[in-house]
Amino acid sequence: MKAVDTLGEEHNAVLVVLSRLKQAARAAAEGQEVPADVFIDIGEFLSVFVDRCHHAKEEAVIFPLLREQGDNSLVDRLAADHETGRHLAAELARTIENYIPGNADAGQRLAQAVEAYSNLLEQHIQDETELLFPAMIRLRREADLQIVRACDRIEVEEIGEGTHERFHAMIDSLPGRLEGVHQG
Repeated sequence: MKAVDTLGEEHNAVLVVLSRLKQAARAAAEGQEVPADVFIDIGEFLSVFVDRCHHAKEEAVIFPLLREQGDNSLVDRLAADHETGRHLAAELARTIENYIPGNADAGQRLAQAVEAYSNLLEQHIQDETELLFPAMIRLRREADLQIVRACDRIEVEEIGEGTHERFHAMIDSLPGRLEGVHQG
């Protein structure tokens, strides 16, 4: 199913970003001067790509189709994760705003927020891979085409043309931007 493949690729991108975010946060907690723009860019990625794009696709298109099939408890659980994630992402955004490169206290607060958010999101991705994707595969082929078209529309309307590509370029730039940052 193309929709499952697309969401799986998005999950992989998110996991790469979370790995780099945790690396940077650990270094910041140790007092290393991790550039603030790394955290700002990743924070934007989490807000725009994860929530306004990826989660929007699930909430607007996939969850309603699954509810029609009677998968209410799965949808309720994943939707609750999205809400919890929004609260944790807001807390993370606040710690990013208050981050001072080289200040271990600010770095430790940031690392705690990163840990809480990334733990939730990594478990959520695992749950979607193990539970949501098989439920999507059970949908008929016509539903897959509907999902793909709606997801493409959401990307253009919600985050704008080219934003997806810009985030992938940011992801590709992270190793170089974090070069020299100790991996703790």
